[in-house]
Amino acid sequence: MTSKDTDPKFPTSRTKLLDSYSYDLLFNESVSAILRNQSANGAIVASPDFAQYQFCWLRDGSFSAYALDCAGKHKASARYHAWVNDAIGGISGIIDDVITKMERRDDVDPAIMPPARFALDGTSVVDDWPNFQIDGYGTWLWSLGQHLVESNQATLPKEWRSSVARAARYLATFALSPCYDVWEENGSAVHTSTLACVYGGLTSAASLLDDPGLLETAAVVKDRLRATIINGVYAKSSENSDVDASELWLLTPFHAVEVNDLAFVETVTTIEERLTLKGGLRRYSTDTYFGSGAWPVLTASLGWHHLNTGNGVEARRCLDWLAERFDDNGNLGEQFGGEHRDLRHYTEWVDRWGPPASDLTWSHAMYVILADAITRSGLPATGSRAGDSATEAAT
Repeated sequence: MTSKDTDPKFPTSRTKLLDSYSYDLLFNESVSAILRNQSANGAIVASPDFAQYQFCWLRDGSFSAYALDCAGKHKASARYHAWVNDAIGGISGIIDDVITKMERRDDVDPAIMPPARFALDGTSVVDDWPNFQIDGYGTWLWSLGQHLVESNQATLPKEWRSSVARAARYLATFALSPCYDVWEENGSAVHTSTLACVYGGLTSAASLLDDPGLLETAAVVKDRLRATIINGVYAKSSENSDVDASELWLLTPFHAVEVNDLAFVETVTTIEERLTLKGGLRRYSTDTYFGSGAWPVLTASLGWHHLNTGNGVEARRCLDWLAERFDDNGNLGEQFGGEHRDLRHYTEWVDRWGPPASDLTWSHAMYVILADAITRSGLPATGSRAGDSATEAAT
């Protein structure tokens, strides 16, 4: 799976070494971590050290696959997409059944919806996890489109076409339906960041399949997004007028809003004002999960947004924040600071599940994505598009 260079040794004090060389090392370490966390069949485990995350989520995995493409690891990314293709093929009957029920206006039980996460062998997991999360399917279609661009493929492989069409039809059918959000909560609401993921997936699928009808549905989703504006900002959901840091994805990467959208500009400002914790971003204001620390995933998303709107200084600051949170073994956790912000809820979750994930594949992916985006922008001393020490053959 990985080469001899996938576990570089790091000095113990990273915060004193945030220079070009150090960024290269961290970039390499994160690429290597994603590769280590990818099974031979292409599945990417959410976390190797947290029992509740020993699965492959379409959401996490698809961002991770995009990070692999950013690092030039196109074969590894292709293995992931082939794995998703097979996993969707394995639940084709479930997808077709719920679409038919929806079209007939039958009641659709959320418990029978296609899964948001799979076992690493690609099979569905039968448990009480809130599976009805359509954002992952949108994120996969977006990531697949990016994979073809990054790997210079002009057309969708024909053996993937059926699964892409099925996932797109599923999204188009349930685009405006209440479901669980990207944090797997609040299943009775329509969530703004989920709409963004759906929009990104539908526009990507329209290009992959040359299907203008999907663009028409994407336009409906975009119109629905406008209805989420409350008091000048995009609300978290149809049931919550606050903001959520995942709403950063409305512009980057899913382009569901325009860069000069005044409500979105105000949303970003509000996110930073309400959700910043020691330089990083929390998920939302009433979050209690492990005390609601700051997430590398979201802080990188903020940096990515700032870079794409012309603020390279803030993008670099966000990258610095992530770089300083790698531990001495090259791990990058799910969140930081919750035990200091809200010890009671932090302790409740530790008692239930143990300490939070100390190494999250998605965190590594977002570090790679942000570092690569900064490098492509031409900003100095941010690290190169590294990862070349682990050869393509080894991936």
